[in-house]
Amino acid sequence: MLCVAGLSACQMSAPGRTSSPTELAEALNEYRVVPASRAYINVPNSVIVMERDLGSATEQRVTLPNTTSLSGENTILLRAQSPRSASSTRLVLRDVLAQFGGTPSPFSNVTDSALTTSSDQYGDITYTVVRPGGDITCVLAFRRSQTGARALPRGASALDLMMRNCVSGSLEQALSPLGPSAFGLGVPRGEL
Repeated sequence: MLCVAGLSACQMSAPGRTSSPTELAEALNEYRVVPASRAYINVPNSVIVMERDLGSATEQRVTLPNTTSLSGENTILLRAQSPRSASSTRLVLRDVLAQFGGTPSPFSNVTDSALTTSSDQYGDITYTVVRPGGDITCVLAFRRSQTGARALPRGASALDLMMRNCVSGSLEQALSPLGPSAFGLGVPRGEL
């Protein structure tokens, strides 16, 4: 079973949190703004892309638009993992949540059994859904990319992703930033 990776946001919490292998580097290294063209995945509607070097891993934070009335940021956290910074075979929910600081609002107490998996040509997306009311759909989604149209950063063996995305719309719309178009080269045709 595919387990999961985590993303950090200001409202994150992780009861019983265990230490991350990059915890000291996370405390000492700040994010810096980088051009959207440096994002490890294709996110045409990103608001801002930030990056920090953690020594054995490089982390990016891509902020997505949030047109809902819910508080919190829609974000994709990406960590280019080296063999020293993560399991080489699969994402492990507990480890990912520890490395990304816990779960963002409105998610809490996410467990492996609460996750659903879907697949495309680039692998699995594992996610959980919250529908807080009206037509709002929130997803907390995880993905590991080891191959694909996007090259991994130098020295990386995998790219772990965690996304919090709340939209006024369907589950498919909420998951779309981690879909196949994220791994293509350039901007998807429908978004030109």
